[in-house]
Amino acid sequence: MEKYLCIDLGRTKLRYAVITEQLDVLSQGTEYTTIEDPSGVFDPIKKVTDQFRDEIEGVSVTMPGVIDSEKGIAYSGGVYQWVKDMPYAQMLSDHIGMPVVIANDAKAACMAEMGYGSLKNIENGMMLLILNTGIGGAVVTEGKLLNGHHFAAGEFSYMRGDYLERDGYDDMFALANSTDGLARIVERTSGKKNLNVLRIMAKLNAGDEDIKKGVETYLDMLATYIYNIQCVVDSEVCVIGGNITDDPQMLKMIDEAVQRKFEKAPYHNIFNPKIKECTFHGNSRLYGAVYNFRRLTGRIK
Repeated sequence: MEKYLCIDLGRTKLRYAVITEQLDVLSQGTEYTTIEDPSGVFDPIKKVTDQFRDEIEGVSVTMPGVIDSEKGIAYSGGVYQWVKDMPYAQMLSDHIGMPVVIANDAKAACMAEMGYGSLKNIENGMMLLILNTGIGGAVVTEGKLLNGHHFAAGEFSYMRGDYLERDGYDDMFALANSTDGLARIVERTSGKKNLNVLRIMAKLNAGDEDIKKGVETYLDMLATYIYNIQCVVDSEVCVIGGNITDDPQMLKMIDEAVQRKFEKAPYHNIFNPKIKECTFHGNSRLYGAVYNFRRLTGRIK
């Protein structure tokens, strides 16, 4: 039974797990990282790798940025500003002495759903990860992950929502529909302060009508972006991930908002995608790392 060291890079720390080909998690933990230079990431990865070196086949990393997984090149790295047009996988492999593959974190989450979850056997689909500060995205077309010419397909965060280009938080998908955006909109519409996702969910489940109105405003905006993406990709399924989908009521409200948006459209030529929740939630990127390693090393086709 093969085992892989899967690493998910964040802003200030990495999550790691040793996972088998059957998706059994054998060990897991975290290590702190810094963002200033490669050593702040590569050294913590080597520290973790040394713990498991004799039992793993290799290392699979998920990270922010524009990534060519096939060639192991990172064209950008999100908060890791030193990452630019670099052979990241080979550099890390040389540093730790193990085979390494890399993938964009949102695309890794999508690969988990393609291989083992809500997008398995789906020819055309999309995934939205609603994060604290942005929107992760990925598109599946003809059963394969869509990379795009510059490996930036699915960078939904930067979609504009206001053709008049007025200033404000509602003009970009990442700002309007991040979890920070949820708190901002609900505070504005309800008049209540110091809200976050957990407080909003608790008040929503307690039947707070002011909170519900704010959440519905937020979800109407989300539905608009889903409608716009659907006009281009014609998905069968839209998978929603991120903390807000941990609450079943929220997923139900997302589905209802999308239904309203498509029903109100002046032309009914766009097919409504089926809304599904992310199967693996917080572990989606780590399971996607398993899929990516097995895919790139020829273990699965």
